[in-house]
Amino acid sequence: MIIVLYAIHSVHHEVVQILENIPGITWKAKVHEQMNNNIPLNLTYKTTVPQRTKQTSKKFVPVSQKKAPDYWDWVQMNPGCSDVVPELGNCGVSAQVSVMNTFSDMRCIQGKDSERVEYSPQFQLSCGQNERCNDCDQTACGPNQIWDFLIDYGTVPSSCVSYKSGLTGQIGKCPRTCDDGRNLPELVKANNYKVVCNGDEELIKSALVNGPVSTAILVYEDLQYYESGIYQHVFGTNVRGWSACEFVGYGEENGVKFWKVKNVWGREWGENGYFRILRESQDSFGESQIEIECYQAIV
Repeated sequence: MIIVLYAIHSVHHEVVQILENIPGITWKAKVHEQMNNNIPLNLTYKTTVPQRTKQTSKKFVPVSQKKAPDYWDWVQMNPGCSDVVPELGNCGVSAQVSVMNTFSDMRCIQGKDSERVEYSPQFQLSCGQNERCNDCDQTACGPNQIWDFLIDYGTVPSSCVSYKSGLTGQIGKCPRTCDDGRNLPELVKANNYKVVCNGDEELIKSALVNGPVSTAILVYEDLQYYESGIYQHVFGTNVRGWSACEFVGYGEENGVKFWKVKNVWGREWGENGYFRILRESQDSFGESQIEIECYQAIV
């Protein structure tokens, strides 16, 4: 076992060395501690209840400008609503985890909740009728399917039904009561959602100034090594298919334009749980196709 772990450790460091020597690379790589144990990408980070300092959410002010500003960052502008990073844990259900986090952010930003309420991905995961969306190992569920569930059925706060599959790797049965035995509260629904991507940068920017946008990214091998900077795919093949994530802003650094994205791998990964990715990519639907299909909730 020690020999195997040493071999894994050596391979990871060789990849980082390759990445460090690619000319013009705009991001830094590192070997995350969990990777040395050869844990699959979506199982790298142990799921825990998100911990954050007490922050005050700000009143939402709609943006009526015809052209979006050059910079936007919900995490800095309204951390009380936006700065909670989910952890996927031992279950490959990024769509449920990311979309519920986005839904929580959006309701808070739009003033639907007086303070941020974390809504339950577990409720959808255990109660949804779509078999493609209810399997920790073989999930093939997209963000749009979770938004459809939120419109048709709704969900409850995580304080009622907590996310357990990240720890157990099991879906579990649809709960009839809260974790503590209380009756389930009235389900909270989304009114609708709108498609705001299709490779149109200005459309995404215009949507972002009114709230976060859920999306998904093709996960290439090099993404798991990301530490900081503006990511663009430079090494390896697609290793995990698609993974859901959340646009929270955009900007420019040293002449390189980027999207700021909230991931579902906890705060130990990337820039405190976030990553910046190349904007204005030569690819038709954005870097790693992150602009191909995005949704914004109407709450």
